[in-house]
Amino acid sequence: MIEPTNQITFNTPLIPPRGWNAPGEAVTLYEGTLTGFRQGARQGKIELTLGAKPSLEWSVEPHPDDFWELGNDGAVITTVDRTPPMEFTANTRRNNAGWINGTSNGDQKTPLQRLVTQWLNLPLSASNAILGEKTANGVHRRRGRWSIEVDGWTVTIDQRPDLSAVLRTATEQISSVLTHVMELKRTGGEEFSVAEGRELSECLRVSFSFGFGRKVVPVLPTGYDANGEVVWEQWFSPLIDRAQKIGSGWLYDGSSDDCAELISCAVRAFADTSRRGTTRFQMLMATEAVATGFVEQRILTAAPALESLAWTTLVLGNLMPRGDFKKCAAEDKLRYLLKSAGVPTSVDATELPALAKYAADHRIDGPTAVTRIRNRLVHPEILADDLYARDGLSVDVWRLSLHYVTLAVLHSIGYQGSYQMQLKLGGWAGETHPVPWTDPMTAPTGPVPLPPVGRAVRGRSRSR
Repeated sequence: MIEPTNQITFNTPLIPPRGWNAPGEAVTLYEGTLTGFRQGARQGKIELTLGAKPSLEWSVEPHPDDFWELGNDGAVITTVDRTPPMEFTANTRRNNAGWINGTSNGDQKTPLQRLVTQWLNLPLSASNAILGEKTANGVHRRRGRWSIEVDGWTVTIDQRPDLSAVLRTATEQISSVLTHVMELKRTGGEEFSVAEGRELSECLRVSFSFGFGRKVVPVLPTGYDANGEVVWEQWFSPLIDRAQKIGSGWLYDGSSDDCAELISCAVRAFADTSRRGTTRFQMLMATEAVATGFVEQRILTAAPALESLAWTTLVLGNLMPRGDFKKCAAEDKLRYLLKSAGVPTSVDATELPALAKYAADHRIDGPTAVTRIRNRLVHPEILADDLYARDGLSVDVWRLSLHYVTLAVLHSIGYQGSYQMQLKLGGWAGETHPVPWTDPMTAPTGPVPLPPVGRAVRGRSRSR
């Protein structure tokens, strides 16, 4: 709702269904009577715990006769003091407590007027609207709303007033915290299905995770009908990375325009039936390549995303027959993706000194170096001489692979905004650059030749 005051309009903040928690503080979802125990009804609670590893937990008051009474396979427990009741399968961790994989309530066929969720660990600080909260001293205004209309949807995300402070505390504690509340609705006021709302939420989850370089997630979705009544909700244990104030993502969290450009492009790509699931897969792999596991894992995680991008661009884009694609060297396919997007294929000696030395010694460029070293990680015939004997080489390969996959994904969805260069060491938050295909200095000036078919690759390793 927008209200005027002294000729200045402001937006009333969205109400988070579960309020705001302190960093690491559990969110109570239910407290009251639970049934399904051999000893009868018990008083207990269900919480979303938000330590280093968030989990959906149940617990009841201890009973003298407790002895793993639910059994190893768990049992169905029902909430009584709520309408309608919710059922879930309880897994035991100790006599009177355990965890839940998830549960939902309500008919998924019931049409929704709006879907409200809360975000965990989302660093989004971009704002394109003013929030106003009425106080005894008047109206307190603050920036804190980011909203966009895309593909018939209106997405509104409000940040909590103390966002910066709670993210800093959660980072120090290695915990999680509720940071934003989001409302999804049809721009024209039409009703929509639970499935449609969940699909849009999933697109936003994957896109923001890709942008910020770590897994963030909307939780506790609550669906409202035209009368404002709750008709559907879902509880689940989220898969999420710990809170961070500053991350390694390419998306600047304070840029409203770049956030809007990402989400607009992603929503359309996710809705494109000709590429169903491929954009999601590519973004997920790119996200995992930022900080998951060892450096070698990150290199190998970026590889299938790049191969998928080459396949969807060349084969599904009807630029090359399947048989020819299989005969192309991986380095040539990657080089085509990069040149099509205006991404330089040389290796920057300032940012990647170890890899630049390796490339110069072997007289190869970036795509060849990345694919060759990736293949030698999997088939280590001469791994000792060319990889681990060179200090810093594996880290440089990872950073260049991440740079390639990030820009290739953005190019594939038609992104036209700016990005923070993950390849660059140092710099400051908010230092962004235009993507290469929009920069007159690097954008392709004509068609890029297709990769050669069956080309003989110099050296002891043919990259496929």
